[in-house]
Amino acid sequence: MELSVSAINWLGHPKKASPAEAIKFNRFNMTFNSRHKLKEGQLIYINMSAGPHSLREVSARVDRCERCGNNYQTSVKFVLERPDKQPYREAIAILKSIEQALPATIKAPLHIQKT
Repeated sequence: MELSVSAINWLGHPKKASPAEAIKFNRFNMTFNSRHKLKEGQLIYINMSAGPHSLREVSARVDRCERCGNNYQTSVKFVLERPDKQPYREAIAILKSIEQALPATIKAPLHIQKT
């Protein structure tokens, strides 16, 4: 899985994307390692691809970010609704396809989701 993360500045524009390494992934959230410390509650953009499927600038909110060796391990939940509060069905379908294209070692079970 190819992955990069962009923090969003105070004007709502993404900063330069930096590479990250996926640890666990499912269509609702993911955990990754990166060089940058992110704040809990911070909104970020994630660019990802796996196999023939890719998504750019998927919104996600940081659940937690902890030091892990020389990097930071960050857990995020995807923000998958439009301004009118309707779900982005297309993005959800692509996230599901990415999830299915990943090796079992990266897939996070759906049943352990926090609500």
